[in-house]
Amino acid sequence: MSSKTATVDELRNLIRTSQFPPQSKLPSERDLAAQLRVSRSTLRSAMGALEAEGEVWRHVGKGTFVGKRPPEGREVFPLPADLTNPTEVMEVRLILEPQIADMAARRATINDISFMKQCLEKGEAAKDTATYEMWDGALHRAIAEAARNTLLLALFSAVNAIREHAVWGQLKEATLNDQRRRRYSMQHKNLVRAIERRDAVDCQRLMREHLAAVRDDMLNI
Repeated sequence: MSSKTATVDELRNLIRTSQFPPQSKLPSERDLAAQLRVSRSTLRSAMGALEAEGEVWRHVGKGTFVGKRPPEGREVFPLPADLTNPTEVMEVRLILEPQIADMAARRATINDISFMKQCLEKGEAAKDTATYEMWDGALHRAIAEAARNTLLLALFSAVNAIREHAVWGQLKEATLNDQRRRRYSMQHKNLVRAIERRDAVDCQRLMREHLAAVRDDMLNI
């Protein structure tokens, strides 16, 4: 069993059996790492896995909390979903995420890349659209976190929160078929490989091509 897998199991057990009710704040990363006797990078990677599973959620600058992200006040920059639309969301993603991928290629750690690969595997194994979307979102967030820029991560989180809105889910259900999932999975794999080989220019290109494909599939119904 890998160090990260063991840490995920220990954290899950800690959350479910100790004094942390839903929406309570977990101890700091430093304190948890000391308690579990693991490195902070291993803990961070394990927390990412639990966040993708809905066991915890993270608020930039405030800490990590138990349970699923609450429905209100979750964005760093509040952005009501009914004031925008999927076209605008994809336009902003095409501006932000290629640059984020470029920075991730330069700054991602081994643990970051390991978690990205786990997201790839979980996404490919997903049995339904909701599960696939969860791991797809986890992968894009892992790339954003690997860029190591707090403000960019906050902007990413504000935009990404719109993907949890009902309209987005309905669009994905209507447009995401097996053929497109396979294509997206291959695009994700190529992107993670480019991050692993530190090819920032290719990362920008691959992210842009992937998001353009998602945009065209979703909006040209």
